[in-house]
Amino acid sequence: MFVYDRLKGDSGRLRPIAVIVAAGMFILLAGLWFVQIVYAQRFQSNMIKQSYRTVRIPAIRGKILDRNGNVLADDQPHYNAILYLEDLQAQFDAQYSSSAKMFMKEHPEALTNKGKTIPAATRQGLHYAADCAVVSNITRRVSTILSQPRLLNTNGFLRHYKDYPYVPFQLVPNLDIRQVAMFSEQLSGQPALELETQPVRFYPHGTVAANLIGYVQKSDAPISSEISFTMPDFQGRSGVERVYDEQLRGQPGEKSVLVNNLNYRQREHVDAPDLPGSDVYLTIDLDIQKAAERALASAQYETRGAVVVMDPRNGDVLALASAPTFDPNEFVPGLTQTEAALLGDKVLTPQLNRAVSGTYPPGSTFKIITAIACLESGLNPDEVYESKGYYQASPTSRRIGDTAGPGQFNFQRAFYRSSNPYFIYYGQKAGLRKVLEVAHRFHLGEKTHISTGQEPSGGSVPAADSVGLTFPLSSTADVCIGQEITTTPLQMACMISVIANGGTLYWPRVVSHSRSPDTGETTELVAQGRVRDHVQINPRHLEIIRQAMLADTELPENSKGELGGTAYTFFHNGHTPDLSNFRVAGKTGTAEVKSAGSNYKHVTWFDSYGPFENPRYVIIVMVEDGHFGGPTCAPVAEKIYEAIIKRERNGGVPSQSKTFAQNSPAPPNH
Repeated sequence: MFVYDRLKGDSGRLRPIAVIVAAGMFILLAGLWFVQIVYAQRFQSNMIKQSYRTVRIPAIRGKILDRNGNVLADDQPHYNAILYLEDLQAQFDAQYSSSAKMFMKEHPEALTNKGKTIPAATRQGLHYAADCAVVSNITRRVSTILSQPRLLNTNGFLRHYKDYPYVPFQLVPNLDIRQVAMFSEQLSGQPALELETQPVRFYPHGTVAANLIGYVQKSDAPISSEISFTMPDFQGRSGVERVYDEQLRGQPGEKSVLVNNLNYRQREHVDAPDLPGSDVYLTIDLDIQKAAERALASAQYETRGAVVVMDPRNGDVLALASAPTFDPNEFVPGLTQTEAALLGDKVLTPQLNRAVSGTYPPGSTFKIITAIACLESGLNPDEVYESKGYYQASPTSRRIGDTAGPGQFNFQRAFYRSSNPYFIYYGQKAGLRKVLEVAHRFHLGEKTHISTGQEPSGGSVPAADSVGLTFPLSSTADVCIGQEITTTPLQMACMISVIANGGTLYWPRVVSHSRSPDTGETTELVAQGRVRDHVQINPRHLEIIRQAMLADTELPENSKGELGGTAYTFFHNGHTPDLSNFRVAGKTGTAEVKSAGSNYKHVTWFDSYGPFENPRYVIIVMVEDGHFGGPTCAPVAEKIYEAIIKRERNGGVPSQSKTFAQNSPAPPNH
């Protein structure tokens, strides 16, 4: 009241002072309100960030399995001896004290504050040296006990010590079972030491299906602003491992680590547990895959080739082999320089999945397409063509050779003896546009969109309407016998499946579904039996071609000395009685490679299906730089059929992959 009465008085000088004081009080109160109420959450968040470190915990990676549940890729535990740095503070301090006393004694001239204080920069260096000495001694002692002597990587330790002292430091990695036992017996319970279990990718069958499965490497994803440290994690780099990396990796977890002023761990708790990745099931059959790879490796040459085994009833791929190959286990710890050089070999190219990525001229196997074009153009299969043993359009034109030799050829004999002049002559009558139109009816030269992410190109089969414009009519002779065009082994498997099943072209499927190991919930990844097209073929023409393909493997030399099918010898060599009740229809092929940049001169093929009466398997064999399709590729296919038959007789028929609603005609978007 006194202040109020004075302000009401005549003393005008106090009023401005009172206003200023009131304004100041208002500003002060407003500031306190903002600090206590408005900015409280921000300050609290900053305090937490300064006190806590968020550590990302990778999830257990899902398995990759074949159609029967056989494991192709899995995580196995690796054991590491680790060191908790916060438990060594007493040893660090004692070592520093000793080092500081020695420094002060040896370098009195460097001291400040009348010779009593070590300069700050020197003090920090002594701290680092002391800590390195402590950890180095522990490393030497522990590694010696574990019979794996090693020296401390000083630079690596200092990087860890400066940036991440709140997570344990790895002393000795990858302990075997014997070393784990030694650790438990001699080192367990010692301060700061502990045994860590880390899941690491493992491929139990080594090189089997490596090009299909792919491989993983340590993830190099940057640490985000919300994550302080990421524990070792792996990421898919090729094949199924890469395409389905998201499903396989699962959901990583997080834990918060409370740190002190030295950034050492005080305590920790899990904020979000990691959720394991889903298991991914393939359509391949492990036994058939192994048989295909063994057979391909038995080819007479340094094999660079591929095998595709497909079920023509639904498009499921039962085997997808490529040679040479690699061991994906070598990528997990990181490649040596020698291994990296081998995998980068531009001739062997072991990382190239030749079954899917390789584009090759199909050679005489393309005569199936030419045959359909000729038959639809009015060819009488009984009409006889007199061959000179080569084809030459005019005396000045290029002569095209022929392994079938001279003689008289009707359609079937021209097919099983693979007569070039016959198919060139009648192919020219049908016309190049017609031949290419039939090829595109089978979608040759187009991507199959198989879900491995390894199909950069579908090959090269020009469109029918490009003839005379961008594609010369003069190429007719070469195209009729499978030259100047390229396809992939997988495309040829789809084509032969159409011949085997009577006209249905399926999208090939190599991945079936995923399954959560926690809930058992199953999710379809690629539907079974997705129809890509219904290829229109006259049933009579189809039967003519099928019988000609059967003759290629079953027709022997006749009494006149005329040779039989180009694959007959290799399916009736006296060593394969199992094939007596399993008839195989096939077509051999050999193509010349004219590309200047190619590292091979020939491509040999054998395209087939069986059993003839009820086709369940399509087998495509392709070998670079083989001799001819018959002697090089037919024996490979024969070995695979023999393995399949033995397996079926022992009750090992390939199981049906999990089937879902088949209402999606489009390919997966990879």
